Amino acid sequence: MVTVLITGAAGRTSGFVIRALLESGAKLDLRLLVRSEAAVERTRAKFPQLKRHSFVLGDYLEYSTLGPALKGVDIVFHNAPAFHSQETAMGIAVIDAAKDAGVKHFVYCSVLFPLLHKLLNHEVKLRVEEYLIESGLDYTILEPTCMMQNLNVKEIASSGILTCAWSPQVLQGYVSLQDLAEVARLVILDPASHNRARYEIVGQNITLEDVAKIISTCAGKPVECRQVPRAEAVPRGLVPIHGAQGAYAKEGLDRMLYYYDTRGIPGNNNTVRWLLGRQPTTWETFAKHELGKH
Repeated sequence: MVTVLITGAAGRTSGFVIRALLESGAKLDLRLLVRSEAAVERTRAKFPQLKRHSFVLGDYLEYSTLGPALKGVDIVFHNAPAFHSQETAMGIAVIDAAKDAGVKHFVYCSVLFPLLHKLLNHEVKLRVEEYLIESGLDYTILEPTCMMQNLNVKEIASSGILTCAWSPQVLQGYVSLQDLAEVARLVILDPASHNRARYEIVGQNITLEDVAKIISTCAGKPVECRQVPRAEAVPRGLVPIHGAQGAYAKEGLDRMLYYYDTRGIPGNNNTVRWLLGRQPTTWETFAKHELGKH
């Protein structure tokens, strides 16, 4: 049986990947890396079919904890915490531990266009990508753009307001976490077919102004965009950062929001269409699903 280690297992992105693997029906031994017993309980509450022995406790920055976590693992899916000043070191540590453990394939969840050096959260992932490519491990790199799930469609429809952290007129790439998880599942279940690939994961390019129009149509009521200053975006929960803190996180978030406000990061969705054999999830499809209109 293939043993798959999922890092950051208590996080949102890894949670979607866990669900996709569980629903696949494939015979896999899932090993879930978290930092605390509290994280174990939170994750088991979402996935009650998971047993306690499926979880291992570890710390990316405490290398001695990674060896036991990776012992006997065939495939790693690694997704690091965003806006952490040690994110590069974390990635390198997991890659080194994977090599030492004889891991057969390493799947790294990076970010769309990591070469955008103005963005701290992109640059740190580029360094991890480079280290992984040079590691000698078989690998696949997934490069997702912004998640559709970052916007609470039900709340927007109810309030009639889409509060924007950047200009509602700027074109931005989005992808559904469900699509990302399905791509990750394809790679994990057939790693040889995806070896040495770097996949740009984009579903749809769209402005927040047009997202508001789509939600308005689906909800049958007006929805307007209201942009707030960058300084208010994080305190108001408009940017999901899940524990990121400190000067580094503040600087990284400020740069990202400025970049989104002035340029946006649109991409191409051909890769997702090819991998999934269907059209990527659009904002119309996603909004209808979230509002129970499908």
